Amino acid sequence: MLDPPQAAVADEAASFTPAAFVQPAPPWPAGLGALRTDELIGPGVTHERWRLATALGPLELSILRIDLRNPNVSFAAATHHDAIIGAGEALSSMADRQRAEAGINADYFDIGGSGTPLNIVMSNGMVQHQSNGKAAFAVGPNNAVTMGPVSVRAHVTAADGSDSSIDSINDWSSTTRLALLTARLGTTEAGGASEVVLTPLDASGHYRVASVAAAPADLLPLGEHDYAIAARGAAADDLVQRFHAGDAVTLSFEATPPLSSLLIAVGGGPLLVRDGSYYEDPDAPAPQERDVRYPLTGAGLSPDGSRLLLVTVDGRAPGRSVGVTRPMFASLLIALGAATGMAFDSGGSTELVVRHLGEDKVSVANIPSDGRERSIADAVLVMNTAPPGRAVQLVLHAPARAVLVGNHLTLRVSAIDANDQPVALDAPAIAFTGEPASIFDISAGGRATAVRPGRATLRATAAGIAGSLDVAVVGAIAKLAISGYSRGLAAGSRTRLRAVATDAQGTPVAVDDQNVQWLASGDGGRVEQDGTFVASLRATRATLTARAGGALAQQVLLVGEHLQVVQAVPQSGSGPKQWRYAATPAELAAGLDNAPAPDNAAAMHLTFDFSSAAGTRAAYAESEVAFAGEPLAIALDVFGDGSGAWLRGGYKNSDGIADSVTLARHVDWKGWRTLRVAIPVQARWPITWTRLYVVESSKDAREAGDVWLRNFGAWYAGP
Repeated sequence: MLDPPQAAVADEAASFTPAAFVQPAPPWPAGLGALRTDELIGPGVTHERWRLATALGPLELSILRIDLRNPNVSFAAATHHDAIIGAGEALSSMADRQRAEAGINADYFDIGGSGTPLNIVMSNGMVQHQSNGKAAFAVGPNNAVTMGPVSVRAHVTAADGSDSSIDSINDWSSTTRLALLTARLGTTEAGGASEVVLTPLDASGHYRVASVAAAPADLLPLGEHDYAIAARGAAADDLVQRFHAGDAVTLSFEATPPLSSLLIAVGGGPLLVRDGSYYEDPDAPAPQERDVRYPLTGAGLSPDGSRLLLVTVDGRAPGRSVGVTRPMFASLLIALGAATGMAFDSGGSTELVVRHLGEDKVSVANIPSDGRERSIADAVLVMNTAPPGRAVQLVLHAPARAVLVGNHLTLRVSAIDANDQPVALDAPAIAFTGEPASIFDISAGGRATAVRPGRATLRATAAGIAGSLDVAVVGAIAKLAISGYSRGLAAGSRTRLRAVATDAQGTPVAVDDQNVQWLASGDGGRVEQDGTFVASLRATRATLTARAGGALAQQVLLVGEHLQVVQAVPQSGSGPKQWRYAATPAELAAGLDNAPAPDNAAAMHLTFDFSSAAGTRAAYAESEVAFAGEPLAIALDVFGDGSGAWLRGGYKNSDGIADSVTLARHVDWKGWRTLRVAIPVQARWPITWTRLYVVESSKDAREAGDVWLRNFGAWYAGP
């Protein structure tokens, strides 16, 4: 493995420097160059961020290195809003709620449905969700990390000696017959079930029946260490007959590995590395993603079990990071020294957060492919368990580690204790100095003016403690870019644009807003001195120019938008650009034709019946419709029948990777409605539309109905 940094300062605007990156074996691409930045996160925990040039294209990745022998390192399993069922939550929110110093996304989940993680969840030694047999990440006493399947089954022995075996744990839907529930279930919907509440008598699995409720209106409230048995149908009758308030019962778990060896566990998969070699997991989740270059998340463990790697590789960004396949990711883990390794949920869920030294909250360390944090189901959190102490060091923060001569940096100061825990800074005054003194002129409030080019160490002292930060002053800017603009601007809108300056290595260089010169040409609008662009009231275009530090950046701005209809009436059939029927499962009752809509309008007709099958069901209209350029959004007229079905669309990127979007989460209207659905910013152009489909992933839903489709096209920016 690469040696971790000996020391580092918290730095939101990381300074990348040339470095040697280990060369993984094929199929990892040949390396052409690497830039690295690293920082200390806490005792035994360091974070590296890499920018790689490879024969395949650019790659960006984050590596969290964790010394499992450090007594101040521990782990927690977090779930969205501390629940199993319910709306997802951003990883940063989970981490901040538990005061974590780092965290990574974990399991696949029922996205768009119950939000439930698909595999095991175990927290503080208590099982919160059953396993599904796929690979899991687990931590036991003394930070013993294992990766592989975990199986769990509960057994309840009633006072009369009869035994019940329960496979479902917090898996609660209208079709569940018998389940074990905890306080973290996330819903109170009883759905006609009967319930028995068990309160612990001791730590060895003995419980007292606190209450028995036959068909309560809502599930009964549970304490943190309570369990409940909930049942429907014949199982409910049996439950209320066998259990009575005050009974002493036994609750035990049959598990592999034994639950006594586990403190936390979260699902994921596939297992990618076993005994230092690539492993083809026969129970891989989402096996169709094996050879697709995606953003990926995973973990690797050293042969002696003393060091853990948490790794993210960004993707879906051709100009910045092209993503990797699962075999490529396995090769990376092996090259980094892993003898065992696995992946977690990937794509837009891939995320790593870290808490920079001195900060109270975490920051996102990678760049999620959605362009923002995705709400997820669960996570692995890294905790600093050292008790907070008195401040022993100041930490300086700056918006950049380089600044253009004549410009300014506003310094911010926080504090840490001897174990790198953030500490409130209670100091009457902070003194700032620079060495050499000729590089910066620093005010009492921490505003540092760059006087001449060179490198300087900025220092802060207060209440007998100090901290420092190395900063460069540059005489010119290597590259200038305009940020804040995507594919178009609304007519009449005001948009604040910024000039982003970098050095030759891509490290940010601070430039005062007032020292950037802006110019707009064309009839698309005007630009104000602070970079705010005021768009004209019609669809047109403008060219925006920014100048600073001897560098120039230009950006063509498209104002307004226009619609291009590609297929006024999509045609079913087997010919080019026609739409073909497909279904999951194949025997699903559904069909595709050009029967007119109920108002006799010409349209393509998709019918579906999800009432006779379970699991994920879908009825597809499939084709290949190429869209030129970079459309803002898809346009489609849909005649709905009020069935509430989930309408989605799929497309293929220019690199062959498939993606999908939701057109309507519920078709709950009757008659025609025009839909406009934005195409994700991470799409790789040009795209080819491949499917329009109705889908249902909830095993409880049984929709059936019809939709009619017409005026399929796209909205484009500009005239």
